[in-house]
Amino acid sequence: MKENGPTSDDMKIDKEAEGDFEDDYVVKSIGSIGRWQIIVCIIVASSRLIASWNMLAILFLTPTTEFKCIKFKDNYNETTDVQLSKCYENCEEYEYYQDVFESTLISQFGLICDRAWMASFTQTAMMLGLVCGISLFGWISDRFGRRNALILSTFTDVIFMMTAAFAPTYWTFTALRFFVGVASGGIMSITAVFTIEIVGPAHREMAGGLALLPDSISEILLAGFAYFAPTWNIYLLGFSGTSVVIATMLLFLPETPRWLVTTGKVDRAVELMTKAAKFNKRSVDGIRDTVNKSVEELNLKDNEAESLNYTDLFRTRKLTLITIFSFMIWFVTGVCYFGLNQYTTVLGANIFFVVPLLGCIQIPLAPLTSLITRVFGRRASAIGTYIIAGASMICLIFIPAGTWVSTMLGFIGVAAAFLNFCVLYIFVTELYPTPMRNMGFSISAAGSKFGATVAPFVATLKPQWIASTIFAILPIMAAVICFLLPETKGKKLSDTVEK
Repeated sequence: MKENGPTSDDMKIDKEAEGDFEDDYVVKSIGSIGRWQIIVCIIVASSRLIASWNMLAILFLTPTTEFKCIKFKDNYNETTDVQLSKCYENCEEYEYYQDVFESTLISQFGLICDRAWMASFTQTAMMLGLVCGISLFGWISDRFGRRNALILSTFTDVIFMMTAAFAPTYWTFTALRFFVGVASGGIMSITAVFTIEIVGPAHREMAGGLALLPDSISEILLAGFAYFAPTWNIYLLGFSGTSVVIATMLLFLPETPRWLVTTGKVDRAVELMTKAAKFNKRSVDGIRDTVNKSVEELNLKDNEAESLNYTDLFRTRKLTLITIFSFMIWFVTGVCYFGLNQYTTVLGANIFFVVPLLGCIQIPLAPLTSLITRVFGRRASAIGTYIIAGASMICLIFIPAGTWVSTMLGFIGVAAAFLNFCVLYIFVTELYPTPMRNMGFSISAAGSKFGATVAPFVATLKPQWIASTIFAILPIMAAVICFLLPETKGKKLSDTVEK
């Protein structure tokens, strides 16, 4: 491992592997990774906690809530025993059993019986906002900078989160959740780009895997907020207040050197990289010359890429199939990961035990991604994780809910889905040629967000074996689709688009 920066041969390999000429000046100037990158990555990754809290908040906002009719219409004589959690056409008032919370969205807004679908719809609204936010803040970050876009999306997120805690009606809450989703989508997309732009090619697999750690840690912390919060309002305010601290930390973030250079702010980029190089204890000699030399190559490459747009993803039969298949497998991953997280909590186990344990299980899986993709390959790893998720759900069909076996099978399914998420981040990125890699990955990964919009409805289907069956069939289908995609392990990434 070379601590003093890459040699010329290493740089040649990085160029061939990444097809990314403009990355050279970052590595040459401040190193592939160092103290500066690590600190910045930690601050950036911490903002993902906010987005993850919002995406998983539904687990405690709408937990399984028992209810019972306590008042029937005056002209109706109920002679039989009133059953628990049964809807009656002539019921005027229901009583909610607050085993976990004093108040949830379900009890606050009466989301039972013919209004039960509304509990899932509030999550769907947020995920639709997430899709919009990825595109909106992607443009903002390109136009106004990664740092400014991340700060804007984070503070916007916090404001709408806090406002939602005081929503007087269900539809007001759902509308606010949509805008929370927009801001969260910005956080998720910007943090990924931010991390990639400040580390060298040799460390991107590791950085990408570690950047997903907050997604797992968020589940553990979320359970803590919920445990000490008697109502859903205080629960939201709990992690909203913590989010203010995280958002304030972002004010100390620098801009990425790459964005500064690509937007013509060369002097600011040189000044920033000089400070970063000193912090990393590297020589600052020749940084300006290195940047100036790379600008010409960067401009040449940008000119070649300017003519490409999203329609070029369907230019050839090969690209068309890659785009369609990638979107499909991402869709399945979105349904399975977000759906199984919610489904596992309704299997009967204590929610305060299940949710943090799910987070603990996922923590070692993010760094494990780099190992399994190198040993087994990208495609085989994706297929394997899909099969494991599907197999666990097939077994769950025949296991009664509320048993330790059903809970363990749910854990296995979530772990496999999360690991698959990490694998696809590497696999799908490598399927596209360099000039359209960002576009290809964006449109493919959007499939997971659409999958997440339907996940709550699948997770709450009754009887539960129907949900288990769907969660079993989808990953098996995705595994078959993966067989139709090429393996990318050890293959030189394409730098040109086929005509």
